[in-house]
Amino acid sequence: MIAFWETVVAPLLEARAARVIVEVGVLGGDTTVKLLEYAEAHDCVVHAIDPVPAAPKFIDDLGQRYGRHFVFHQEKSLDALPRIDEPDAILIDGDHNWYTVVNELRLLAAAAVQRSQPFPLTFLHDIGWPYGRRDAYYDPDAIPPEHRQPFRKAGVVPGMTELSPTSGINLGANNALQEGTDRNGVLTAVEDFLTDTGLVLVFKTVAGYNGLGIIVSQEQLDSIDRLREALAELESPAWLAHHCRRLEDSRIHLLAKAAALGRELRARKR
Repeated sequence: MIAFWETVVAPLLEARAARVIVEVGVLGGDTTVKLLEYAEAHDCVVHAIDPVPAAPKFIDDLGQRYGRHFVFHQEKSLDALPRIDEPDAILIDGDHNWYTVVNELRLLAAAAVQRSQPFPLTFLHDIGWPYGRRDAYYDPDAIPPEHRQPFRKAGVVPGMTELSPTSGINLGANNALQEGTDRNGVLTAVEDFLTDTGLVLVFKTVAGYNGLGIIVSQEQLDSIDRLREALAELESPAWLAHHCRRLEDSRIHLLAKAAALGRELRARKR
């Protein structure tokens, strides 16, 4: 999600004038820090949700640094979300599987209907490869068996449906054996939610960096000019040209890093 902060997330939060922001999935905390800087500057609050934070002391330090602007929920998103009142914006980058994501969205929709409020501005990371059409499970036992794909710890390889025991990415993750099947993957969860919900919502996607999805209610697009204009900007030629340059810069940096690692490996072998 952090790759989209400057160009997508921050401008849309500004346009929405978000006061209550929820982050699902803290991981290293890079996006959390950006959100808290935003919250401090705009006098709003960030609720961060993660059942197993990678760096508990870092979370404690953030709590001391940002005080009332930061609320941390050390629990699963499906337990924490119903207790957060009136969120304006949600960043979903937690458990990348159909069951978790579709139910996160259903909870947000049910709360919006109950409170007679618009569906919150929602960002969803990893709608592209590798988890757009393939589940991953941080805690497989937390997923009901009937909603859990067959899985194992093995790598996801571009262009291959099957997992690899020795190559690809995320070798240590609980990855679904197959991709592209029913009820499998983050993007599939978003599409199924949008098909089933009675709310009038708009879904936009941004390519690159594993893909970003944006859900916004038509009601808010009709009533908030800045939000409508900021979302439309993401499809402008100037914005898309800038985004392509960022993707190319990222590709070049990764190539350079891979070359350096290759030289180091060859030197060690010698």
